[in-house]
Amino acid sequence: MNNAINPDQFLNAMKHSQAVMVEMAARSLECMEKHMELNLKAAKANLADATEAAHQLIGVKDASELYAVSQNVAQPSLSKAASYGRNVYSINAETAAEFAKLVESRIEEANKAMATAINDLSKNAPAGSEGLVAMIKSAFAASNSAFDAINKASKQVVEMVETNVEAAAKAGEAAVATASPKAGRRRAAAE
Repeated sequence: MNNAINPDQFLNAMKHSQAVMVEMAARSLECMEKHMELNLKAAKANLADATEAAHQLIGVKDASELYAVSQNVAQPSLSKAASYGRNVYSINAETAAEFAKLVESRIEEANKAMATAINDLSKNAPAGSEGLVAMIKSAFAASNSAFDAINKASKQVVEMVETNVEAAAKAGEAAVATASPKAGRRRAAAE
């Protein structure tokens, strides 16, 4: 029975691990790049919005006009903030999904290697060790089943969170859109 890992297997495992780490580092850098790009666009848009708001506020002549200008400035800002939040979440979710794929492929490869090792063990096991081999196979199958169940549950949670985030964002945008006209009508009725 020769279960020793030969140097080529060890070297190949190290090369593959390094490739996976490089891939994860590249994905991390891409994520950071997307965040920086989003933040730069948001900063430019915020500067333009602040400049426009300042120009509008400079021309204000009374309190009711100040209120109207404030409402006109605030409503697009709230929508842009909600959009920014969705974009940040989207970038993070995409990166997390890519990491999950890398990890899943690595686990799949490890499972194949373990299954091969268990099969080799069962072929080369000494007489009388069938019970031990069966127990190892059973434990391996149980751990794979547990991992599959956890993986499936995790994906369902991610889907649920994504659905809830999208619903909350839409509800927030709808609330902002309906609040602005109502506030304007209340102010006009009070005057």
